[in-house]
Amino acid sequence: MRWTVTMAGVVGLAALPAPAQAGAAVDVVAAVQRLQAQSQVLKVVQHTAADWPYDPRFGEMPRGACRGDNGDPHLRGVARLGRGGVVAADVTRSMLLGKCHLQFLRDDAAGGDRRSADLAKVGSAAHKVRSVGGVLYGSGPAYGGKSWARLGSAPGGAALYGDQIIDVFDLGTLKALIASASSSKSGPTVPDADNRAVKTWSYRGTTTFGQLFKASKPFKQMLGGRLNPKYSRITLHWGISTDLSGRPVVVQAIWRPGEGYPMQAVAVATRFSWNTRTAAITAPRADRTARDPYGDDVIDLFRP
Repeated sequence: MRWTVTMAGVVGLAALPAPAQAGAAVDVVAAVQRLQAQSQVLKVVQHTAADWPYDPRFGEMPRGACRGDNGDPHLRGVARLGRGGVVAADVTRSMLLGKCHLQFLRDDAAGGDRRSADLAKVGSAAHKVRSVGGVLYGSGPAYGGKSWARLGSAPGGAALYGDQIIDVFDLGTLKALIASASSSKSGPTVPDADNRAVKTWSYRGTTTFGQLFKASKPFKQMLGGRLNPKYSRITLHWGISTDLSGRPVVVQAIWRPGEGYPMQAVAVATRFSWNTRTAAITAPRADRTARDPYGDDVIDLFRP
C-alpha cells in the first residue's frame, strides 16, 4: 500500500518554504527553557503519513476492494512541561487500518506472527495512552481492554513520542538541531493545534538517525537504547516553526529510507497550542498490568 508523503500534505499547509517578511530571529532554546520553568501545559494534534512496503496480496484483490485502505496514525491530547522537558502526557491515538490491510495482518497473525497480531489490534480502534510519574499506562484493544493497564516504567514524554521522533522540548535534542540548521528565517503563517493562524519563525535542517541517536536521549529511549547500524544513515529532514516569542508551534520530520526497510517513507507533523487550560494529568486507576504491543508507534518498527 502506498501514499504520497509530504510535509505540506501532513501539516495541511499550501506550501512550506517561502519566507514571509524579514524579521529578527527568535531564540527557541531560551523560549523552551522558560516554558519548562513555568510548567506550561500544551495541546497537541499530530498527523502521520506512512508508506508501508507494498504487500503483493493487494494485487490479488478485486478492483476497488481496497480503495482508501490506509493506516495513517493520528494523535491528539495534552502534555505538561517541567524540568527536563515533557513530564506528563495524555493522548488518544488512532491508526485505523483499512479492511484489506487488517485482514492480511490477521491472516499473518493466525500463522504465528506476533508483530502482525499486535499491529492488527493497534490498527482496529482508537487507544488512550498516558505517561505520568515515571509510568506508562494504556487502555483499548491493543492493551487488553477498556480499563487502564500499567505498561511499565517510562519517561514523562513516552505517551507523546514514537511517531514523532523529534522531542523539541528536550534541550539536548533542540540545541543539536538548531546548531546544525541549514535555514533560520521568517516563516509562513501556520495553524496551531486549535487551527489559529500563527506568524512564525522557521528553522529547517537535515540530520541522520545516527546523529539524532547521539544527540537525543528521548530518541535513544524510543529505540530501546540501540540503533541498528543499517538504519544509522537514514536521512531525516526536520522543521521547527515557532511563534514570534519562540514557542514551538509545528514540528515536522520526514524520512524516506526506501525499499527494504520496515517503512519506505514517513512524514510526521505535530502542532501545539499554548495557554491551554486542562485538568492535571494524574495517574489513572490501573487494576491490571499489560505489555506494550510491538508496533504501536511507527519507530517501533525500526527497533533492533
